[in-house]
Amino acid sequence: MIDFKTLRLTRKPNQYLVAPPDFTPAPAHRQSPVFPWPAAELARRFRAIALAAPRVTPLAEADGGRRFEVVQRSALLRFPDTVSVEAVPLGDRKAALAIYSRSRYGRSDFGANRKRIDAWLAALAATA
Repeated sequence: MIDFKTLRLTRKPNQYLVAPPDFTPAPAHRQSPVFPWPAAELARRFRAIALAAPRVTPLAEADGGRRFEVVQRSALLRFPDTVSVEAVPLGDRKAALAIYSRSRYGRSDFGANRKRIDAWLAALAATA
């Protein structure tokens, strides 16, 4: 699984990183919103949204479910995109997410990783 503390992005545009400020040395494409739940609850909610998406299967889980990875395959050619997630506790029953979505093959993903994660975050925000 990805270690966000040492993550380095590639030069390819087929990746998307969301993270709290100063959580990873890699420059995030978007700052993570803060959610009104403890980290374990935030991870559980986000994982449910991810697993409800089409063609998503779980890959790994750690830290009691606070960290996990899933793969989503494209509809037409079944290319895999891996999504790594870590719920980051912020204290006072609040948490944020570090999410790294990337395509395994090719150079461009036509914004698929960004669209996926932004949609999943919007679905999560709608449950708050």
